[in-house]
Amino acid sequence: MYDKVYLRKVFEKMRTQNIQPVTNPDQIRALIAHEKSVGAYRPIGWSSYAAPLKPNAISNESLVLHCTKCNNNTSGIYEVADVIRRCPACRSLLMYCPACKSCASATEKFSVISCDRCSADFVTNTTVEYLASRDRASREIVLSGIRAIGELHLGNLFGAVQQFVEYEHGDNFCMYFIADWHTLTTLRDPRKVALNSLAIATDYLAAGLNPERSVIYSQSSVPEIAELALYLSMVQPKLQLEHLPTVKDLAKDKHSTMYMGHLHYPLLMAADILGPKATLVPVGYDQAPNVELAMSLADKFNRQFGTTFVTPKMSLNKVVPGLAGGKMGKSNEDSSVLLSDTLDQISEKYLRYGITDKRRSTRSAPGNPSQCVSVYPMYEALLEKRPEEIKIVETECREGSRGCRECKLQLSREIDALLQPFRERRAELSEKQKYVEEVLHYGGLKAREIIQHTLWEVRERLGILSH
Repeated sequence: MYDKVYLRKVFEKMRTQNIQPVTNPDQIRALIAHEKSVGAYRPIGWSSYAAPLKPNAISNESLVLHCTKCNNNTSGIYEVADVIRRCPACRSLLMYCPACKSCASATEKFSVISCDRCSADFVTNTTVEYLASRDRASREIVLSGIRAIGELHLGNLFGAVQQFVEYEHGDNFCMYFIADWHTLTTLRDPRKVALNSLAIATDYLAAGLNPERSVIYSQSSVPEIAELALYLSMVQPKLQLEHLPTVKDLAKDKHSTMYMGHLHYPLLMAADILGPKATLVPVGYDQAPNVELAMSLADKFNRQFGTTFVTPKMSLNKVVPGLAGGKMGKSNEDSSVLLSDTLDQISEKYLRYGITDKRRSTRSAPGNPSQCVSVYPMYEALLEKRPEEIKIVETECREGSRGCRECKLQLSREIDALLQPFRERRAELSEKQKYVEEVLHYGGLKAREIIQHTLWEVRERLGILSH
C-alpha cells in the first residue's frame, strides 16, 4: 500500500506543476490504488468501460487495460517499475491524465503531450525547463515577429527570416511569432488577417525554421501578452509614447486617424519582448525606438518593484534595397520582389523600376556602382558571402562591358535561383496546412507556458492577487 505522505506528495506535485500528466509508473500505480481505495477509480482509457464504477464493483474483467489509440491490451504494464511506459504495439506514451482522470495513451508533438482520451494538451515541466533555461552563459533567448499585413517579400526573407534561421544554430533558444494583433493597426479585413497569418507561418517553415528548435506562434494565441501590456501601461508616461517616431508620423498625417491601438502599439511590443524575457531582439530600423522603449520599461519596472524583467539587447536586421531605392517594404509592391514572383515578374519589375547610374548614357559608357540606387546594392545584399562575384559586377560596370539592362536581367536570375528552393518547400507546405496550424497551436501553448510565469511575477510585484 502507498502511504498518505507519498500520495500527498504525488498530488502536491501535480498541483504545483500546473496540473501535469503523470508518466512515472510508480506514481500512476499509487494514484490508481488511491482511487480504488476510495471507490473513485474510473477504468477508462485502457478499458472499454466509460462509466464510473460504484464502490467495490471493480471486477477483473473491467481492469483489462487497453491503449486508447490502438486498443491494444496493455494489461499488467505497470507491474514492473520503470521510468516511463509505452504501448508495445503503437509505442504511444502511456500516462495518467489529470484532466479526464484516466489512464490513457498520449500523442507527443513539438514537445507537447496531448491526451488521446480527452484531447487535453500539456506542456510538461521538462519542456518548460528546457525552453526557459538560462543556465548556459552562451545562450541567447531570441525573439522577433512579423506583422501579417501582406505577402512576404525578398526584404523579409533576406533581411530577417534567414537571420532567424541562423539564430537557431548553436545554443540559442528562439521564439518567432506572427504579430496579428499589431496587424490590426493597419489591416482591418478579418479574412486577410487570418490568411496572411497562416501564409507567414508557412513562409517561416519554408525558409527553414524548425518547430522542434524554435517556438513559432501567433501573438493572439497568448492572451498573457495583452494583460502584461496593461500592467506596463501603468508605469509608462503617455507623453513619451506620443514622441515615438512611428506615433509622431501618424499624428502629422492629416489623412489618417489615430486610434488607441496605435498609441498602445509600443506597449504591446514591449510585452512581446519582456514576457519571455528575451535577451536578443532582431528588428528593422523603423522598430528600433520601440525596442528601446521596452528596454527602458524593463529598467524602470525593475527599479520600482524589484528585479523582474531582463533588459534585452537589440540587433538590427539587414536592409534590403527596394527597386525604387530605400528599404524594400510591403507598402509599395512595385518596389518589392514578392516571394511568389516568377522569373518573368522579377525581370519585368527590375527593368521597369530598377534604378541604375542615371549618368550612364550608353551601354558601353563606364558606370559608377555607387550611383546605382537599387541594382548594385541588391547584388551586395545577395552575394554577401561571394565577394569575388560582387567584384566582377563592379569591374564590368566601371569598364562599361556590362550594360544596365543586362545587369538587371542577371540580378533577376540570381534572385530567382535563390528563391527556387524556398518556393519548392512552400509548395509542399501549402498541401499540409493542417501541419502549419498544428505548429502554431503547439507553439502557442509553449509560448503561453513561458510567458505566464513572467506574468505571475508581475502580478505578485504589483499586488494583484489571484483567488
